[in-house]
Formats: sequence, structure tokens, C-alpha cells
Amino acid sequence: MRQFRGVSEKEIRQFFHIPPSDFSKELERKKLGMAMGAALYIPGSMTNFSSKLTNYHLKNLTSAIICLEDSVSDSELLEAELNVVNEIKLIEQNQQNSLININEIPLLFIRIRNVQQLEKIATLLGSTIQIITGFVFPKCTSDNARNFFLCLQDINLQHSIHLYALPILETKEIMYTEFREQELSNLYTIFKQFEELVLTIRVGATDFTSLFSQRRPGNRTIYDLLLITNCLTDILNKFNRKEDSFVVSGPVYEYFESQDSFRLFRDATSIESILWNEVQLDVLNGFCGKTCIHPSQIDIVNSAYAVSKELFEDACLIVENRAETNGVLRSSARNKMNEVKPHYSWAMKIIAQAEIYGVLKENVTSLDFLQYIKNL
Repeated sequence: MRQFRGVSEKEIRQFFHIPPSDFSKELERKKLGMAMGAALYIPGSMTNFSSKLTNYHLKNLTSAIICLEDSVSDSELLEAELNVVNEIKLIEQNQQNSLININEIPLLFIRIRNVQQLEKIATLLGSTIQIITGFVFPKCTSDNARNFFLCLQDINLQHSIHLYALPILETKEIMYTEFREQELSNLYTIFKQFEELVLTIRVGATDFTSLFSQRRPGNRTIYDLLLITNCLTDILNKFNRKEDSFVVSGPVYEYFESQDSFRLFRDATSIESILWNEVQLDVLNGFCGKTCIHPSQIDIVNSAYAVSKELFEDACLIVENRAETNGVLRSSARNKMNEVKPHYSWAMKIIAQAEIYGVLKENVTSLDFLQYIKNL
């Protein structure tokens, strides 16, 4: 598995100074969380999703979340559960019969509703559970988080595996200001206790807006909704500190255009332009990756995390000279000041990001690369 695996090696060399590195789910936890990138939601009721995961349109997908929660109606739940189990078992069978290379299948996660369903799905999957990478815990609060983690811990012990948790913060306990500080502190304590199980912390902007009977329009980024931005800022403040090793993923953008109508460069008000702008703000504010609901969003999200050559060289300069100096270093581009002490943690993050998403050639931007792969 690697980012942009649907782009040929020749084309990667055309744009990248250092290409993205291969990875698997055995990658070190924080880097694996960063490598999730654009995580595509797939309803658990979707038939034949196992074959769709090898579809040409998903060639650059590195993570998928099979949803048994909000995307499935209560009346369809039992059928959807069996569908998810059968499709994952089919992936295992195809792997065993050498019909697919498991390394070409995205990292798979199942979004369950509650602890009881987590136990049920694990039992139904049996040994096939080793095909997936983890479970998503929806509407995670300090009241239910510990039980989620303890259940996952038991499943890991039972099957001698290491499945990860993706808790989603999306409830009123976090959104409403009178509860927020205490709730985030309580969740932080729990997440630290089970830190080795937490792959990414996810945020549910759609649920947050629903608490105020709002829905953000397609021509606005989530950052234009001040109530939501205020909450996202507090979440990042709590979980994105350099002394911790959490990865926080950006919120879903719930609009899309068909894949054959790429208009980002022709229309600044297009859906894809708004998504691109939102992803730039995700990166700027410290989110890594993003929940996606349509294949057309995948390349837009992942391209934004490709590292420019100038940033990579600054990061390497800081890390390589840390032992000799903790003062100021002049950027090789001669356009900025690099201070070793305050910039060191940033530099380490950029180097890790570069390993996963690659380093672009000089004078090549992530927008240049996105335009090219969108027109392939």
C-alpha cells in the first residue's frame, strides 16, 4: 500500500523529488494514522463492496470505513451486518485463492453502533477479523469510551491481533460549551490510558451542526461556521499537542460532484474548489486526513498532504543540526528563519508526512499534481 498507488512510477517520478513510501498496517501507530489520508465511508448495506474496493475509481484509496451506524436504517441493520461479514470473508477467500493482493486493499475499518454490536461483529467474523485494521466508535463520550476500549482489548487478546480504535467526537457533551472542557479532559484521560489502541481521533461536524438545526451549505467551508470552528479548535488544543502521539482527522465535507466534471481550476465556487480550500485549512490547523463520502474527494484530500521540497529541506536542516546547535538556521531558500528549538517538533512531523505522502519536486505544487491526476 502507498499513497497515489494508482499513478504510474514514471508519472510519480515526473512530480516527486522523493516518492511516497510503501506501508502496511504494521507501520508505527502515529504514522499509520497519518497514512489513512482520505477515509472513504461505505454503507454497510452496499452489496459487492469487496469488488468495489479494487475498482479503478478507488485506485488511490488507502482507507475505507464500512458503516453500520447512521448510513444504515434500523430496519436494514441485520441484513447489513451479514453483508459486511460476508464481504470481508470474501476478501479473505480471494486473498487465499491469490485472486487479490491484500496489500492493494485499503485499510478497512468497521463503524459499529455500540459495544454489543462490536462483540457481535467480532464473533461473526471469527478468524477473518485479521483482514480489518480496526473499529470506529461513534458518538464517543466519557460514559461509553472505556467500555468500547475494554471490549476491543478483549477482542485483540482473544485473536492475538492488534486492532485499532477510531473514536469519533460528535456529541452535545463536546459541542455545548458548559460541558466541553470537562468532557474533553475526561476523554483525554481515557484515550491516554488506551493510547496504543487509538489510531486517529475523528470529529463529526455534521452531528455538531445538527445540534443547532444547521447544515453548512456547499459553498462554505466548515471553518465559516463559527460555532463549529470554536469546538474544533478546542478538540485540537486538547489532542494535538506535541507531547502526545494522537492524530486528529478532519471533518467530512458532505457535497460532491461527479468524477468527470473536475472544475477546481475553472470555477472558484465549485464544490471541488470549496473542498480544496477546506483541506488547506485542515492542514494549516493541524488535522491529518479527512472523512470522505465520495470517490471524487479522495485525490483532493490526499494531494494536499504531499510535502513541498522547500518545507522538507527546512525540516531536514532543523533535525540534522539539532545536536550541533539549538539556535537559528537560515533556510536553504534564503527566505525564512528556522529556529531549532521551537521548530523541531514541526520538522519531525513534516519528515513523517513526507515519508508517507512524498516530497514534490522544486517548483511543483500539490495543486499541480492534483490537476494532473484528476485529468488522467
